[in-house]
Amino acid sequence: MKKRIVSSLLAVAMITTLLGGCGTKQGETTKTEPAVAETEKTEGNTEAAKESEVLADGSEVELSFWYPISQESEANWYAMMVQKFNEEYAGKIKILETANTRGESFAYEDKVSAAAATNSLPDILMADGPNVASYAYSNMFIPIEDYFTEEDMKDFLPSTIAQGTYDGHFYAVGMGEGIINIYYNKDMLDAAGITAPEKIEDAWTWDEYYDVCKKLTKDGIYGGNFIQEKSGEWIIVAFQPFLVANGAQLLSDDGSKAEGYINSEKAIQTGIYLQKFADEGLINVDPTATEFQEGKCATKLAGAWIIPTLEQADFNWGVTYIPQKEAYAGSTSGGWTVGVTPNCQNVDAAMEFIHYLSSPEACASFTVDGPAYPPVRYSAYDLLDIYDDGPNKIIKETLFEEGHARPATPNYPIFTQKFSEAFYDILLGADVKTSLDDIANSFDKEWEATYAK
Repeated sequence: MKKRIVSSLLAVAMITTLLGGCGTKQGETTKTEPAVAETEKTEGNTEAAKESEVLADGSEVELSFWYPISQESEANWYAMMVQKFNEEYAGKIKILETANTRGESFAYEDKVSAAAATNSLPDILMADGPNVASYAYSNMFIPIEDYFTEEDMKDFLPSTIAQGTYDGHFYAVGMGEGIINIYYNKDMLDAAGITAPEKIEDAWTWDEYYDVCKKLTKDGIYGGNFIQEKSGEWIIVAFQPFLVANGAQLLSDDGSKAEGYINSEKAIQTGIYLQKFADEGLINVDPTATEFQEGKCATKLAGAWIIPTLEQADFNWGVTYIPQKEAYAGSTSGGWTVGVTPNCQNVDAAMEFIHYLSSPEACASFTVDGPAYPPVRYSAYDLLDIYDDGPNKIIKETLFEEGHARPATPNYPIFTQKFSEAFYDILLGADVKTSLDDIANSFDKEWEATYAK
């Protein structure tokens, strides 16, 4: 597929109508604010009642809102939604936004932690899905399940509910779900006589993908690209699917133990497999952020957020499945979520904004006008036809059929940090078992010191 991913002009027209005149295409980063429809008020929902309670005294409620940004389309979308909400709720609720650059490593999370330590959290806070359990455990989020109807909850993808839930309570909801696939330069594959799988049952095996990358690595071009950032959340997002495909479990079912899981024999085998790509020069261990877009590698592990930049690429590209050890085992799913902190003095008003962000129409807009993440609500897909065929159909299929959330544990910040360090060290040639043992030891030590009862 070349540049375009919206399947027809009809899709654009439909979204334009549904979202109140929005004329941007998926992936564009315009500053123009399309009119996004107000959150749907489902019969039985508490929203109408809540709005009357929010401003009983007639004064305007001001709420602070923090969110991270890593690309222009994402920043524009949040700014657009805040502006539209403030216009529609003028005199009632006003959102005061703070856009925080995501940066390398855990810069945004570090800022949030510092704010929690000084009791200066905003009213409304965005958190990466796997951090919800940690934030809930640390009383940085409050439960919000009472603000959603049963119909709402059924409309959210199971992975969305799972990542927003901790200890039986629902704390945060997203707009889009990330799902990792292999993106490929179709022109390069065609020249090499390689056809990428277009059905789940035909997904490349580990050996087949290794052979593909070996064949495509030549003339200064790498066969693969595994690294989006050398530290931070990306490493676990990218490599968890390989562990799952090999039957390795990252943590115990209750999220309390790493020993015997992340350093199991299956996990060690996975590390050795990934290390082979670096050892043989099939991937660049220090790539530029745009290596794939610049035509310097043939395949790349990535999420749908790469699509806006690929829309501008001068080559044909496509999407296929993460390589599998035996049967197809899916990929990493999840995304950024939004919740309410204990600092918020008007939860009803905050939930008005959260309902606005997570409505079916807003979720569809997040895909078309934002960073291209697939929506978290089933009903949002009824507003889009871009998932009916082509690369987006494969992305949707991967998410719906085999999306795996990252481990749910309050000790997740330690786990993901140690995971990132260990697996990047593995790519640089470190002993695999020693590296994985370090993850297990660090996690279990922190668990015993902080969370064990």
